Amino acid sequence: MPLLPTPPELPPVVQVTEVYRDGSAHGVAPQPFTVDEQHWQQGDVTGRTYSLLNPTPEGDAVAPSLTQEGTDPPNVSPEAPEALPLDAEEEALPLEVEAVSELLLRADRQVYDPDQQIVIATGNVLVQFGNAQVLAERLWINLIDRYARAEGNVFFSRNDQVIEGDVVTYNLLQGAGTIHNARGELRLSTLAEDFATTFPNDLVSGTVPVDPQRPTPGSISGVTSPGGVGFVTDPDQDLFGAEGGTVRRLRFESERVRFDASGWYADNLRLTNDPFSPPELEWRSNRVSLVPLNADENELVAENPRVVFDQGLSIPLWRGRFILQRGELPPDAFNPLPTGIGIDGRDRGGLFIEREFSLPGTGPLQFTVAPQVYLSRWLDESDFNLTNPANFGVVARLNGLLGPRTSVRGFFGLSGLDLANFDDRLRASFRTQQLIGTHRLSLEYSYRDRLFNGSLGFQDVQNSVGLLFESPNITLGDTQINLRYQLSGQYVTANSDQPDLIGAGGSIGLASLFRFQGAVDLGRSFLLWQGQPLPSTPTEGLRYSPRPLTPSLRLSAGLRGVATYYTSDDLQETLEARVSLSGQVGHLQRNTFDYTAFNIGFSKSIIAGDTSPFLFDRIVDQNVLSGGIVQQIYGPFLAGFQTSINVDNGRVIDTNWLFEYRRRAYGVQLRYSPQQNTGFIGFRISDFNWTGRTAPFDGPFDAGDAVVQ
Repeated sequence: MPLLPTPPELPPVVQVTEVYRDGSAHGVAPQPFTVDEQHWQQGDVTGRTYSLLNPTPEGDAVAPSLTQEGTDPPNVSPEAPEALPLDAEEEALPLEVEAVSELLLRADRQVYDPDQQIVIATGNVLVQFGNAQVLAERLWINLIDRYARAEGNVFFSRNDQVIEGDVVTYNLLQGAGTIHNARGELRLSTLAEDFATTFPNDLVSGTVPVDPQRPTPGSISGVTSPGGVGFVTDPDQDLFGAEGGTVRRLRFESERVRFDASGWYADNLRLTNDPFSPPELEWRSNRVSLVPLNADENELVAENPRVVFDQGLSIPLWRGRFILQRGELPPDAFNPLPTGIGIDGRDRGGLFIEREFSLPGTGPLQFTVAPQVYLSRWLDESDFNLTNPANFGVVARLNGLLGPRTSVRGFFGLSGLDLANFDDRLRASFRTQQLIGTHRLSLEYSYRDRLFNGSLGFQDVQNSVGLLFESPNITLGDTQINLRYQLSGQYVTANSDQPDLIGAGGSIGLASLFRFQGAVDLGRSFLLWQGQPLPSTPTEGLRYSPRPLTPSLRLSAGLRGVATYYTSDDLQETLEARVSLSGQVGHLQRNTFDYTAFNIGFSKSIIAGDTSPFLFDRIVDQNVLSGGIVQQIYGPFLAGFQTSINVDNGRVIDTNWLFEYRRRAYGVQLRYSPQQNTGFIGFRISDFNWTGRTAPFDGPFDAGDAVVQ
């Protein structure tokens, strides 16, 4: 995009106004002056504003356009505004304009030269424009060229964004500038809004400046972790127990940041989610550009992007180009895993690898394609035949928002390109969700959906289409009892063993029925004991965890009732009671055996019957004992398992083995289930919030790093 046009070179008229703490203003004639801190103390003056105006050849004053491309210039009114109160010997300036470009300046010393139109400020400099501030030790402004230079511990803040630097230069006409040795913090949720206009013209005479807040470097407190973002090879798994995740706040350092009307550019950029230094996790790039494509999309291009762990191990990122939707990074922007590694013994023959690619130009929707290679099938079934199409497959996923309360999610999987077995390889599903108040309505379709039903193992649902209405978690008054309920209706084609539905000649076959279900769940948790967490410091509570761990012991109880009616006149009713005891001890602060988490529970079906005509939802495990443990072994290494057993026949329903490398800023997790013959590797990036000013990263930028290829 082109830069803004330069207006005719005419000597500007400068309106100088002294601003008082009570909001009043006093006009000052444009003559040479020098003011210092002693002057500010007299009359409770807080600073001076400089209103920049250009006289036209006819003598009318016109404000220069400081707007960015795509916005309208300030409106010029033919009517003169109300005159400011001036001294008796001063004459009012003939200004006929409503919108002016104003900067409010406060410093220990200001020197103004009206002939050269230069302002020099030194000592505790504060410049305020709209909702933004610049603090520095020295400031030089050329009012003719609209050029400013700030030096000495420069501190820029606007709304939730904070940027610091050694030297900052800025051209007000072109909207272009440079920040040397830039560092700061970015709140991604408001980034686009906060930096929409770099120097707004919304400061009016009489505005009282906000007192500067420059916290001491490294003086942060109140560190919390509300969640994070996770990447897993199994799309049905979620490291955070909810759909999606995000990182809302990052801090950065760069040798130089440049910006103009066409975009932002950074040299030797370092980004981290870690509030402490040196960071445990960094995203580095030799050069980064952020250029707007349209009103909703921005293009982020990074040269040699890589993720650096603990200032040493560096893993290159395969993607160097991202499309930001409304200022938001894509969820996988910081994914360090070059390939996905998973285990699926049912569809893919065991061990497989995949690599996911995002397709651009899909608007608010994110469409990804992941080619897959089935290593176990290649080694065991095809005798090392690389040309066998059964050894290759593909997965495609669709996610996004159609509106502020409407989302869509789609999945297409082909676990083998041998078209002779196409019907057995293909799986697909689509879901659109609409928020209705606090409830959620979903329209769902699936083809060959795979469900795990306890002792019956995996069951396929050939086809299913219908609606699901879900409530949020509702607390009943002061009882601390939580209520959830849902209603659903589907037309289902799935495996059945009832002869009247599948006919004679087979023990299992497909049947098609309408299925209507209602479910209600009540639960309450009782805190039996609770210890004290350690402080949120990198050597105590946050040494190996994104949040301080609180030792506790908790008892939970619940009741769940489900009624399902099928158009075969079958009715399956269940009433299940459950009770569990869970707890954790230790703080995960020392090197060995300083953290143990455990749980044990029992569920019993008070009312149950295997009256479902289908196998995928038939209740077969009526008395289940479950339990698990996670134990710190050494430092950030943890191991554990979670299992469930059918008490009636002693059969293990399912067991998941867990191995984890847990750090404050990130974590790596490996899970494997022998019963399901499935597993995945997951990577977590923690999201942090904090109060105060973070310390420098420490350590120089290395363009090469210790890269692991």
